[in-house]
Amino acid sequence: MIQSEKAMSLLMVLAMFTWALAAIAAKVLSNYISENEIVVYRYFLATASTVPILLFMGLSFKISLKNLLLAMLVALFTIANVRFYFMGIDLGTAGLGAALVTVLIPMIVYLLMLFSKQERPPLKDWVALIWGAGGVMLMMNITEFGIGELLTGANLYFVMAAFFWALITVAGAWVKATHVLTFSFYVCLFTFSIDWIISFDAPLASLMDMDRYFWISILTVSVLSTTIAGTIYYAGLRVLGSRKCSTFSLLTPFFAIAMGTLFFGESLSLQNAIGTLMAVSALFIIHDVKIKGNMPYR
Repeated sequence: MIQSEKAMSLLMVLAMFTWALAAIAAKVLSNYISENEIVVYRYFLATASTVPILLFMGLSFKISLKNLLLAMLVALFTIANVRFYFMGIDLGTAGLGAALVTVLIPMIVYLLMLFSKQERPPLKDWVALIWGAGGVMLMMNITEFGIGELLTGANLYFVMAAFFWALITVAGAWVKATHVLTFSFYVCLFTFSIDWIISFDAPLASLMDMDRYFWISILTVSVLSTTIAGTIYYAGLRVLGSRKCSTFSLLTPFFAIAMGTLFFGESLSLQNAIGTLMAVSALFIIHDVKIKGNMPYR
């Protein structure tokens, strides 16, 4: 288990890159399958891909009753998060939705902490979050959209997706005495099983007719994003804490814009560049990162 905060922070950045890639894959999948199918296929593959990792590392499948129940709770939150996010991607503007979700997650986590009286964020963190939120909105070209579009049904789905991911963030921090991979395995297993039993009704034979773009996308959102990046996120919760982990999500729109420029030739405007700097500078403030040997902000 990595205990260094610097090493874990680097891994969290890589996880955010992977989640940005998964957002693009999810948009592709919306042309093939429904929100019911994506939960089942994604978490079946994630469960299956976690098993050989556990065996290779010699980790036990044993888990305490408390952590097992916590995994089931997180699974319910995960089902809600994926369904709402996928429906928002399918119906609304993907870029604006990604911005809304990533900005709202740390804010909701902060509010949950305030209500639970676990921690009271200092004023500079509130300022940094607002500054970062403004940056992300600029990165996603918020000036091109009217206030009416912010209140559409699709964006309501994005708000709900952010709320349930914030609950995952807070709940995941309570996992104790269980390896993160073992916990992640049970979360994926419960997510797949619960959604399969409750709502899955698609014929499995239809999968054989899917093209390579579907398979690349589904493997990206399951094995790469859910198994690998998800495990990194759970590890980050234990090393960095829920508040810091949630703020890393502000990097996801930055990576999404960069990949759009690289693969699709999308231009990076001055507004996008300014927004990127605002979001990253907010993370430096929140995490007290040292720059060029300077003392961290306190």
